[in-house]
Amino acid sequence: MKKLNLDQHKLALIAGYVLTAGLFFGLGQFLHRPNPPKITIEEPAIDLSKLNNTTNPLAPQPGAQIAGASTDITDPNCTGKIKGNISSSGKIYHMPGGAFYNRTVPELCFDTETEAKSAGFRKSSR
Repeated sequence: MKKLNLDQHKLALIAGYVLTAGLFFGLGQFLHRPNPPKITIEEPAIDLSKLNNTTNPLAPQPGAQIAGASTDITDPNCTGKIKGNISSSGKIYHMPGGAFYNRTVPELCFDTETEAKSAGFRKSSR
């Protein structure tokens, strides 16, 4: 039998390690195929379209009138008028040219600042 010289022996060891590592890597990839998680979209437990604003004590109750306020909220732009907003932070009115005027969807509209103040609204800080 012919003896392998040192270089051939190292080459055979390296080839054996590479083949063994490749075999175990491939076997691991073949055996371990994780299933992707199943994503389900649940419907809300309550009908959100029927929610009203009874949880907000500052919100006007249905049918309630505020003196000096126009309750016509069908015109969301309230062009040229003062926009009144009721939120958890209080009653705020926005003047034309104010920082939030254009993006405010009014709940009440006023013709003058006096009307807004008498209805309990405060001026927007911006």
